[in-house]
Amino acid sequence: MFKLVLLALTDKGDGTSAFRLAAAVAVRHKSGFMVQHVSTPQEREKSCVLQLSNERELSTRRVEVEAFCRANMPEGLTADVVLSSGFVHVETLKTIRLMEPDLVVLGDQGDAEHCRRELSASTTDTALLIAREAACPVLTVPSGMSAALSRSFPGTFQRIVAATDLQEGTEDVLTMAGRVLKADAGALAVFHALPLAGTALEGTALNQALSQARSRLGYLGRDLGRDLSLSTEATYVVREGDPSVEILKYARDSEADLIVLTPDCYAGTREPSEKEPCVSSQVLAGARCPVMLVGPDAPARRFQKPRQPERKT
Repeated sequence: MFKLVLLALTDKGDGTSAFRLAAAVAVRHKSGFMVQHVSTPQEREKSCVLQLSNERELSTRRVEVEAFCRANMPEGLTADVVLSSGFVHVETLKTIRLMEPDLVVLGDQGDAEHCRRELSASTTDTALLIAREAACPVLTVPSGMSAALSRSFPGTFQRIVAATDLQEGTEDVLTMAGRVLKADAGALAVFHALPLAGTALEGTALNQALSQARSRLGYLGRDLGRDLSLSTEATYVVREGDPSVEILKYARDSEADLIVLTPDCYAGTREPSEKEPCVSSQVLAGARCPVMLVGPDAPARRFQKPRQPERKT
């Protein structure tokens, strides 16, 4: 499924877990493997970069990065190493446009508040920024994922949760989750949380709202089995409550090893004045398993069937 896996690392965090996960996926799919290390600005003023690493510093960094790769590389896998300087999301998007990877794995960037203060973006922020523009999915390794789990990760995802807000365009999430499911022969749960904050639905009205959501969820996933020739049918689940809480709770209860959603999941269902973190950001921050973000351009070229020309009558 994946022909080229790009791992994006930075000098602010420990990328060991992300490296092991990315390498395992590359081995599983017999993919090309590329490691990009971004040296973050040494001095900056707001969004302006004042000083980047010089050639001597980059040369020293290359030796360190290559040693890190050799220490963690599984047998039989090799990696192309690229070094750059600047903001992680900017440099990673440049590489994505140039190399056209099928999957980007984002490494840890260190302390979230420090990253926001120094770089205007944490790991979560960077993942969302990249996913919104990338022509491929972005896979993140959350801080809640234990080191032991990253060491034993086999490169396959056996229990996948595809979370959708039922808005237009979220079919891409199901398509991507279905592709991963087909490649790894696992199990897929298509999940929707019905946000009812501020409403007083109960009894018959609540049951009716849940039933309508289940019908819409089934309608969105109607083509999964037919188009992807899946060996097992997806499970469709609807819960009532705060979306980020319910997604994380269901993923933990079902022992999911992958959550798939859009970078702006449920953004269209919330009031513009709300200042709390977006649902996708909260899921990234609270997940105990890898999270795959599928942006609006992610499946455009590699993961969708080409549109058939219309027949002239």
